[in-house]
Amino acid sequence: MNLRLVSPQEPSRPDAGEAFRYWAFLSYSHHDKAIAKRLQKQLETYRVPKRLVGRETSHGAVPARVSPVFRDRDELHAGSDLKASVQEALTRSRWLIVVCTPDSARSPWVNREIIEFKKLHGERRVLALIARGEPFASDVPGREAEECFPPALRRALTPEGKAEGETLEPIAADMRKQGDGAHRAALKLLAGMLGVPFDELVRRDVQRRVRWLTALAASSAVGVVVFAFLAVMAVQARNEAQYQRQQAEGLIEFMLGDLRKKLEPVGRLEVLDSVGEKALGYYSGQDASTLDANALGHRSRAMHLIGEIRDLRGQPVEAQKAFEQAAETTARLLVKDRGDPQRIFDHAQSVFWVGYAAWKRSDAKTAEAKFEDYLRLAQQLSSIDKGNLDWLAEVAFARVNLGMVQLGTERPTTALQSFGSAEGLLVELVEKKPDLRFDLAQVHGWQADAFELLGNYQKASAEQRNKLEVLRQAPGARENSQVQRGILLSWSMLSHYELAMGRLASAQDHVSQSLQAVRVLTAIDPHNLFWRGDECFVRLRQTEILLALGQRQAAKVELGRGKACVEGFNGAGSWSVQYAVRLNARLLTLSAALAAGDERADLAVRMNRFLAEVSGKLTADTPDRSRLAIDIANVAVSLGSLWKGFRPAEARAAWQRAELELMRYADLSDGAILTPLARATLELGDVQKARAMAARIEGSFYRHPAYADLAKQLAAVRGGGEYQHETSGAKK
Repeated sequence: MNLRLVSPQEPSRPDAGEAFRYWAFLSYSHHDKAIAKRLQKQLETYRVPKRLVGRETSHGAVPARVSPVFRDRDELHAGSDLKASVQEALTRSRWLIVVCTPDSARSPWVNREIIEFKKLHGERRVLALIARGEPFASDVPGREAEECFPPALRRALTPEGKAEGETLEPIAADMRKQGDGAHRAALKLLAGMLGVPFDELVRRDVQRRVRWLTALAASSAVGVVVFAFLAVMAVQARNEAQYQRQQAEGLIEFMLGDLRKKLEPVGRLEVLDSVGEKALGYYSGQDASTLDANALGHRSRAMHLIGEIRDLRGQPVEAQKAFEQAAETTARLLVKDRGDPQRIFDHAQSVFWVGYAAWKRSDAKTAEAKFEDYLRLAQQLSSIDKGNLDWLAEVAFARVNLGMVQLGTERPTTALQSFGSAEGLLVELVEKKPDLRFDLAQVHGWQADAFELLGNYQKASAEQRNKLEVLRQAPGARENSQVQRGILLSWSMLSHYELAMGRLASAQDHVSQSLQAVRVLTAIDPHNLFWRGDECFVRLRQTEILLALGQRQAAKVELGRGKACVEGFNGAGSWSVQYAVRLNARLLTLSAALAAGDERADLAVRMNRFLAEVSGKLTADTPDRSRLAIDIANVAVSLGSLWKGFRPAEARAAWQRAELELMRYADLSDGAILTPLARATLELGDVQKARAMAARIEGSFYRHPAYADLAKQLAAVRGGGEYQHETSGAKK
């Protein structure tokens, strides 16, 4: 395509009444801020040759300088109205210069500025500067992403003010290397605005350079001595600046490396937060385009840390932004140097965190894809240096993450294969790298979850005990809050497994250990949302165990503490929809089990509202959907029991909701799934199906008190006929 320069005759001269304040308005995407800033400086500092100043052209008298040039620093969101200051600047600008890149072509804000300027001043005062991309690439199938001209630049305005008129050939300068280059492109824009031939401006510019070089040569004899002195001073200043920068970046490296490792076990979020903010603050004060690869790598690591802290504080949106910014940086660095192990490692970390953020957003598909990329990068690292234990550990971490997604999408057998591969690697590594004991312990915990989903509570319990033993042997276990939280979760899960197998006394002992551990952690940092959520789960588990032991009064007291904990957790803002759903579901189920007569109506309303809200938050693809279905179904079964004998239609609808939640997971062998499903099926009148599910439970290790209640109900069915629904005041 041929790009045209404006000729002095094309634009009409401004009306005398127009009070232009700016020579030009720069329109650009915020991604191109650096280009716009340099262009503004080039235009405003350019001195028009004296022989041209005052010459009359079709644009008016040639000025000495083209200044000022308006450059808006803030880009509004799509759909926003133009700010008053921007609207005024457009009105009072002679020319509009559009910095054309693929980013500006996609920017609705840039497109809006072009349309508004054309409405004010017509089509012919718009100039284009091609910085990146390709003009009219959108007309070529498959190259749409390369388009650099915004739609309003490619099309004339219709009488209605829409950029849908005839196709235009915008007046453009090309600063790309294959085009004019940055300097000549700026001269082309100046020639267009001044109304003078480009060749004349170039010739004058060359003459000015020749005069300047002649004067420089004449003074070189004197200047050589001064230059030598200044050169020595400059070298010394440069060396000092390099030394200071090395010192600063060394401190940043220490903060993001060794200092972080020392602070993480403490668990104080505000201390870790300040480390990330200080590191980011150092790099934010510098132009990213001037940072070398190592500095950009440090910057991405600072963004990782900030994302982690935002996640721990229950700020998922802010966390995701930080992770995505880091990933953009590391991806660019990897493209520049694909074989550099450090670049591969940095990008692997970024990919992991983006996948992690997707998992927290319930986007299992994206999470699995990112974790597969993470595994591929980790294997690439390991193949580069087979003796590097850190690279081999990354392979193990990647397999754990994949297993986590597989488990969360109801593939426990596949997940056990991933976890088994990770365990084999970590067992091999832990003797040489004792700090990997924590990661090995986590693998045992994930394997326990997989066995639970398969209904094998004995193996699940054994894996949790393995996890507990490994954690106790971890270096500095007593002072490490991460290790202590792992121990807390092991005690909590062991109490869950013991309760599921009907071992109430043992379950009570384990939950007491959990309560003791969680009190220590929450005292260290009350703002840590993970620990606050752990406390809520433990208190609700304690309530469930006390209720199973027949200690209703003690269970009511503990339920009150659990309710206060959950309400505080909800108020702080949960970092995970799944986590909040499970907590609130368990609170409602236990409340129903302990509710007095006058509390039931209000509780039923709350349970109905919860079930309605959950329907809009969860889908079949939500991670850990089967676990969530158990808690939701238990709420629905309890709601049906509240309505039983009073509102039969509402009770039946609640049991149908429970059956709908769990039926898709009926092939799994977990008694925690089959028990509420059989209960709902029985209440709906299908005794034979309920008995068939009960028989499957009977062949497993599941002996939760809820199953004992189900067995009693099935035994009470007379002659194998229909289940006789209990009515108010009657017994079966």
